[in-house]
Amino acid sequence: MRKIILILLNILFLAHPAWAASPQAGDSAPDFSLNAITGGQHTLSDLKGKVVLVGMFHICVPCMNQAMEFEKVRKALNTDNLVILGINTSGDSKKAVQDYLAGFPQPVHFPYLLDPNQTVHKAYTQRDMPTVLIIDSKGVLRARSPSVGADQLVPYLKKLL
Repeated sequence: MRKIILILLNILFLAHPAWAASPQAGDSAPDFSLNAITGGQHTLSDLKGKVVLVGMFHICVPCMNQAMEFEKVRKALNTDNLVILGINTSGDSKKAVQDYLAGFPQPVHFPYLLDPNQTVHKAYTQRDMPTVLIIDSKGVLRARSPSVGADQLVPYLKKLL
């Protein structure tokens, strides 16, 4: 029994660094550079000076629902100081993501990025599906959350803008 407990403790301590490495509110946001499904490259560090709302998405209904909440945010805060990005972090093909987006109840009007090597998924240690990130104008991660509605996002983002 004691041997089993020691093995479990070792597993927990070995797993801990992976969880600890996850960027949290107050940390600098890890940079990334990804291509949009419609073309063009988007690099996080190029967006300094703007507030960035990021959705880390897979091909799933909860992620589609979060993207629709981002659309509400986009309409409510129509400003050049806010950039909204959707990122397919599961490495799905461009065709699979295009087919998925075509099934949305309404189109999204923000860049939807492809992450074929799952670099963002790894850099941010994504655990929740979807994951919402808010990065301030200085490149600091201000919030990290699972699904969150536009009614909560809009007032929070207004404070940062």
